Amino acid sequence: MTNTYRKLINLFNFFILLTLFSYNLFSQESRLFDKPFNLKVDFNMDFKDLQKNTNDTSFIKTVINYSVDGGETLSIPTKIRARGNFRRKICYFKPMKIKIKKKDAENTIFKGARTLKLVVPCQNESGNNELVYKEIMCYEMFEKLSKIHLKTQPVELTIHETKGKKIIDHNIFGFLIEDDDKLAKRHDAKKYPSNRRVSPLSISDSSAVNFAIFEYMIGNTDWSMVYQHNVEMLYLNSAAFAIPYDFDHSGIVNAYYAKPNPMLNIRSVRDRIYRGMCRKDPLIFEKMRQYYVSKIDDVSSVLEKYKGKISDKEYTRIDEYLGEFFEIVNSKELFDKNISSKCR
Repeated sequence: MTNTYRKLINLFNFFILLTLFSYNLFSQESRLFDKPFNLKVDFNMDFKDLQKNTNDTSFIKTVINYSVDGGETLSIPTKIRARGNFRRKICYFKPMKIKIKKKDAENTIFKGARTLKLVVPCQNESGNNELVYKEIMCYEMFEKLSKIHLKTQPVELTIHETKGKKIIDHNIFGFLIEDDDKLAKRHDAKKYPSNRRVSPLSISDSSAVNFAIFEYMIGNTDWSMVYQHNVEMLYLNSAAFAIPYDFDHSGIVNAYYAKPNPMLNIRSVRDRIYRGMCRKDPLIFEKMRQYYVSKIDDVSSVLEKYKGKISDKEYTRIDEYLGEFFEIVNSKELFDKNISSKCR
């Protein structure tokens, strides 16, 4: 073998190693919310400990084991706490918040996404995943309707519950939601202080109307822009932008425990009522109506994606429920009657 040939072989091997190294970095770093993939996660948890000994500032430690697209199982130390109000009180599986140290997240899919919300089923019963599928569906529908949205990542989750001397395995579907700090950073925006009231007039007309029509579409009334209830509020280019989250009280999800606010005079969370404020631009409602008409196929494609994951009965109900909404936006007369004339 000549020296020249040997050098060529060594150079070729170097480029192969460099390619593999670059691929490994790409495959592990900063892609938790880049695209959906097959993410499997498992960890040990004592639910009593989670409920009694965690709050907004206190966490319990555990180790998350995870794999991506059937690859190697890796482990990462984390801190977890229970979060939320209503579901935390009534559910067997508590919604959780996950925090990962910066040094532990390096060279992993969690780099740049170290604070996460984890949505899980409420109860330990047959068909418990269906509500979660319907809720992530709402997040994905808003993703089709707004460039500023919270990203999600589906998770095949196994929780090894410590119950006395027993270990009980729960195999459930869940999804991760990016942190609001990450959302703000992605759009070079600032977060509104969570303890401050928001003037409705400070919110961008297009954002405010899009938000309210979206909530009307999915049949959700469990929100308040003023009090930032189930709303992430960002400040960008001298205007506020409203981003919705937490949809378990919506008509699309139709959770068995969801009840409408009695002050709204509706009988069921499936009953739609428009709760948006009137805007400065009188043409904004018509522009948004036409925008929603243009997005009918995009929204319908999200529902189609979950065919087979939810029951045929629920699929048909949601399809008809969305059909009723699209009938309204397709007609200027029905739109004015049900939405634009109802603004407060």
